[in-house]
Amino acid sequence: MRSSINKIMNPYLDKKIILSVSGGVDSLVLFHILKELEFELVVVHFNHQKRASSIKEALYLEQLMKQENIVYEYFVLDIPLENFQNEAHLLRRKLLMETAQKYHTDVIVTAHHLNDLAESILMKLSRGSNLLGYAGIRKDYYKYKMHFVKPLLDTTKEEILRYAKEQNITYFEDESNQEDSYTRNRYRHHIVPTLIEENNAFLDKIKQYNITLTESFDFIRKQTIKFLNGKKSFLIPDFNLLDIALKRDIIAYLLELQTLDQSFEKISSILAFIDSSGPNATYDIGNNYVLQKTYHKLSLELTNIKSEVYQFLDLKSYNVLSDNTSISFTEEITENTNYEIKLCYNIIMLPLLARTRRDGDALYFSFGHKKLKDYYIDKKIPIKLRDSDIIITDSSNQVLAVLGRYYNQNPENKDTIYMKFNKG
Repeated sequence: MRSSINKIMNPYLDKKIILSVSGGVDSLVLFHILKELEFELVVVHFNHQKRASSIKEALYLEQLMKQENIVYEYFVLDIPLENFQNEAHLLRRKLLMETAQKYHTDVIVTAHHLNDLAESILMKLSRGSNLLGYAGIRKDYYKYKMHFVKPLLDTTKEEILRYAKEQNITYFEDESNQEDSYTRNRYRHHIVPTLIEENNAFLDKIKQYNITLTESFDFIRKQTIKFLNGKKSFLIPDFNLLDIALKRDIIAYLLELQTLDQSFEKISSILAFIDSSGPNATYDIGNNYVLQKTYHKLSLELTNIKSEVYQFLDLKSYNVLSDNTSISFTEEITENTNYEIKLCYNIIMLPLLARTRRDGDALYFSFGHKKLKDYYIDKKIPIKLRDSDIIITDSSNQVLAVLGRYYNQNPENKDTIYMKFNKG
């Protein structure tokens, strides 16, 4: 066990190690081995305030670290009972990362072992996940600009207990680990032991399963990153040529970018959306993000919160709209650009109004009228751009201009003025 830990940790020999120590046998065995291997440690301990013995354990660790001249960071957590285990996991990770930043390192080590891996895989199988989720836990991975290392992942609980006994290592038993109120404990006490009883090599098979799925995931993820090429979007025709396994991972990767749920059902639903939704559609993935389908393209975007504009225009003043678009008028044209146009209107239909689009807006052409909605479809204008367009109308609601796109040439509009604009 000592040699395997040394091999896994060797790349980080010259770095400070942030080591999470609970006081249980797993983390204290790992602590003693890393200390013997002469790694520079910063020990982090969390008190979840769920047991009376927690203070005693924290004091023991504080004294031990003082005796060994090792930096000790102690956190008292206050986490509500609802979804306790997941919330505790997220908070511990956050605090470990903050501690790593404090000590100018990027290596975080935890004492997860082979039995933990078996429990995680079985739990993920029962709940559903993507390929990496089914693999369970990685021995060494880089995320959030941190290296997360689990040197005991190939080691069984039995081996850890045997080592602690041989080396006479003091550790504490967490009595809450004996309770079946937590899902993981039920797997630990009932399901995993039954599977080991059925097959003595069960934990070895778990290790092989984890390796196989992790290797498969790593290969597919490389293809995903190559396909996206640093973007958060892709062309749907190119996507449709891919194998379903790669399609699923591309969607999972986009969800990962926003730390969102990547269940099999959600990914399948998104694939169905891509395949069957219309040319302009959105899929809300949560966390203020959507997958935006715009004709032949899909992109990950912030939720478009439509900003309504409604403002009467003063022909003799400089008008600034709520979206920072500026509009002014002149009797003479000074430039012939897209930002200065000849606006035809009827003076009896003043005042002019600047606003965002509405249902029923129609445009005048030499061949007749066309709904603004149909015009957008013909021109393949994305929904996001449609919602930000500024419409100029007269008091009868006749559309005189869609800034940057359309200008009314209705011969019944007898009066003209030149309009300058700069879109916000």
